[in-house]
Amino acid sequence: MKHERSFDAIRLEQRGIHARDAGHHAEAETHFAQAVAHDPARPLSWLGLALSQIDLKRPEAAVASLRRAQELSPQSGVVAHLLDSLSGHTSSRAPDIYVSWLFNTYAEGFDAHLTRLGYQGPAMLHRLAIRAGWTANGSHSILDLGCGTGLSGLPFLSYAARLDGIDLSTSMLEQARRRGAYTELRHGEVHAVLRDLPAGSRDLVIAADTLIYIGDVADLFRRVAEHLKPGGSFLFTVETGEHGFTLAPTGRYQHSDDYLQACADGLFDFADRIEGTIRIEAGRFTPARAYRFTRR
Repeated sequence: MKHERSFDAIRLEQRGIHARDAGHHAEAETHFAQAVAHDPARPLSWLGLALSQIDLKRPEAAVASLRRAQELSPQSGVVAHLLDSLSGHTSSRAPDIYVSWLFNTYAEGFDAHLTRLGYQGPAMLHRLAIRAGWTANGSHSILDLGCGTGLSGLPFLSYAARLDGIDLSTSMLEQARRRGAYTELRHGEVHAVLRDLPAGSRDLVIAADTLIYIGDVADLFRRVAEHLKPGGSFLFTVETGEHGFTLAPTGRYQHSDDYLQACADGLFDFADRIEGTIRIEAGRFTPARAYRFTRR
C-alpha cells in the first residue's frame, strides 16, 4: 500500500512539474498538494508545492511548505535559499546547488523564457560598449561570467579575438556549446574558476545577470581586477537596491550604487552607468543598472 501511495505521489509530482513549466500555477499547486497528501515524506513534492505557492503570490503558504521540505531534507541548499528569500534573511550568496538546480531546470527553454520576459541584460552591456567608443575589430580577449546559454556573449562576438565563458550549470553550458560562439567554456563557480586562471590576461570581463546570485560581491571584484589587464573593463548588471545588498523574495540579490562603488574602491575607476529595466516579471518592470568600471 505504501509503495502504491508513493507511486501515485510521484505521478502527481510529475504532473505538477509539467503544469508549472507550462505556467499553469494553480493547476500545479493542486497536483503538488495531492502528491504530499499521498506521501507526506517526499521533500520534492513539498518544494514543488512551495514554488507553486510562490508563483501564486502566497508567500506565507510557501514558507510553511518549505519548512516541511526542510524537515525532510535539512541539508538542501535549494530549500534554505528560498526560505532565506521569503523570510527577509540576506545571506552572502546563493548556494551553488541552488544556482545549478535553477538553471539546469530551465536550460532547455531558457532563451524563449527570457524573450517572453523582455530580458535586456546583454543589450544593456552592449550599450555600455558602444558608449565607450570601442571598435568592433575582433581584437579583445573577453571573459563572460555566468555565460548561461551564450546570449550574453553574442553582442560581443565582433569585439572578440577570444571569448570564453564560465557557468555553474552543465545544461546551460551545453546550450552555449551548441551556439559555437565561445573559444572555451568552463564549468564551475566563478570565484573558483577565476582563481585558477592567469592574472592580467583579459581586456574585458562581462557579467549579465550573474551578480544577482552573489550578494557580497567584494571578493568577486578583487578576483576580476586581478584577471583584467590595466585599463581593462568590467561590465555587469545588477537589480537596483537601496542599501548594501539584499536578498529579494525572488531569490535574487539587489545591490545599491554606494555598495558597488565601495567594492570597486582601490581596484577600479567608475566609467559609466545605465539605468533601466532588465525584465518584466509578473507584469512588473524590474529596475536595474548596468555598470562599466575600468581596472586601475
